[in-house]
Amino acid sequence: MEVSPLIPIGTKIRVDKSKIENLLPTKLLNNLPQIINGEVVDYKMTDGMGIGYVLMTEDNLKIWIFNTELSEETRYEYKIESTNESLNVNPNDLSKGIYKVNYEINGNRNIKSIANPINLINWLIFTLKDIF
Repeated sequence: MEVSPLIPIGTKIRVDKSKIENLLPTKLLNNLPQIINGEVVDYKMTDGMGIGYVLMTEDNLKIWIFNTELSEETRYEYKIESTNESLNVNPNDLSKGIYKVNYEINGNRNIKSIANPINLINWLIFTLKDIF
């Protein structure tokens, strides 16, 4: 899995409003221009599959966007490759509740390593430290 370079914090970028219309409430969208100019103020990750940008617009609104929602000139300027990978989804599988997601697994997948008590305890400590 190749990671695109991140746009540095503090950089002024442009976002195409048409690419985020389905993601934001209409009340918020009505106040935004077609091309949104803003400054990257932070990064945000939700599910580990991609990194998004927290953008402060010229109207002092914070919105959160991904690389796919950037304007073409911003993508070209920062050499961000578009990922137009289409999924071959069978509608019958969706109605049956069968979902196929391809994850790239890094690390050791050997069962002896996974079932090792020391690795298991380390994993448990790492996982539970955010809860307690």
